[in-house]
Amino acid sequence: MTIWMKPTLTDASIEAMEPFAAFRYAEELLDSRFPREAARVLQPVTELEPRNAAVWELLGRAHFAAAHLAPAEQAFRRLTELEPTSAWAHTALGLSLDRQSRHREGTVHHRLAAAMGSSERDATRVELVDRTDA
Repeated sequence: MTIWMKPTLTDASIEAMEPFAAFRYAEELLDSRFPREAARVLQPVTELEPRNAAVWELLGRAHFAAAHLAPAEQAFRRLTELEPTSAWAHTALGLSLDRQSRHREGTVHHRLAAAMGSSERDATRVELVDRTDA
């Protein structure tokens, strides 16, 4: 389902949502290009489901899409704690660090993702940072 008009969300309406319904609604919001609203809807879900990796991934994606880079970094860090073998999580954390001009820190996570066979792009990012350091 695509949401065409900007949703009007109140704190009360967000609190009234069941966690699963809130998660699905946040997915729809993000797919419809309302990342700030998706992050607002997901915040209470992270408190109710702190060990649910899917919630942290969606929250990180929402913050990243809204250019809220510090919260995106925190969400992706939590995701890498929950799923340390997820190459995608390391790539996402590396990208959020890159966008904050923290390339050296991001390289660590791109290197991990590349070692896991994630993508050629991770290896390329590592090479670019290594070249500038040489």
